[in-house]
Amino acid sequence: MTSEALDRVTSERLLDGRLVDSPANPLPVARLLTAARAAPRPGELTGEGRAVLAFRRARAAPSAMQSPTAAGVQSAPTAGVQSPPVAGA
Repeated sequence: MTSEALDRVTSERLLDGRLVDSPANPLPVARLLTAARAAPRPGELTGEGRAVLAFRRARAAPSAMQSPTAAGVQSAPTAGVQSPPVAGA
C-alpha cells in the first residue's frame, strides 16, 4: 500500500469483505477488517459482562475529574475581582 489514502471503491470493497486483486491492495487493513468481522473465539469474551457492568457503574458515578460546574456546584461570585493583565494586549 502506498502512503496515499485509499480510494472510495477500494475502501468500500474492503468494508464489504471483498479483497481487491491489485498491487495497491492494503492486505494489513484487509486482514484487520476480516478479523474484526469474525465471530469471537472461545473464551475471547470471558468477563465481558463484568466489564460492561463496571463501565456502566463508573459512568453513573460522579467523577473526581468532573469540573465543579459540570457537577452542579456553583462557583463563588467574582464581583470586584479583576483578571490578570494579558501579555501583549
